[in-house]
Amino acid sequence: MSRIAIITLDGGAGKTALAFSLAKDFDYYLISNDDSVIEKAYEGRAKIMKLPKVIDDVIYDFGGFVDTGVIDIIKACDLVIVPCINDLNSKMKAIKTIKQLQAYNDKFLVVATRLEDKNDYKEVKEGILKVFTDIPVLPLRKTKLFKNALEFGQSPLELEAESKLIAYQQRNILAEYKILLNYIKETK
Repeated sequence: MSRIAIITLDGGAGKTALAFSLAKDFDYYLISNDDSVIEKAYEGRAKIMKLPKVIDDVIYDFGGFVDTGVIDIIKACDLVIVPCINDLNSKMKAIKTIKQLQAYNDKFLVVATRLEDKNDYKEVKEGILKVFTDIPVLPLRKTKLFKNALEFGQSPLELEAESKLIAYQQRNILAEYKILLNYIKETK
């Protein structure tokens, strides 16, 4: 049993597509408090709720706001993932998100998303580690794979298994994604 929250105050960091992908690949429920397409993309397993509840085997996709219901769930989570792009505003909002939530949970992971080169990852990692020396930062380079997964209702691993072309073209991002999946499995 596991509960994972994906949250950031920054819109556009790839939160929902990442939450969907993880939920599909772990065969977890997906719950959000933010309006999105998850119910259509993940029928019967995704739900948008104004007041989400604590359940097992779930990925929570939280919009960029923290209210009482969210705090209760953050307290119950095994891991809190904060996506962040290499942008000063995004890094600032990732740090602010962690600072707001660290009184309720101490198990954070920053996922540096939409990376265009190695310097992007280095800069996100350095920015986070200046403030939080003990929070790991994992990379996910820029790709349409997660957006396409959400639009087609299939996870990245399902898309990889379905198409040799996707498996080949997306091999580097899939390798990074599998490292993320393994990290999450090890924290359960």
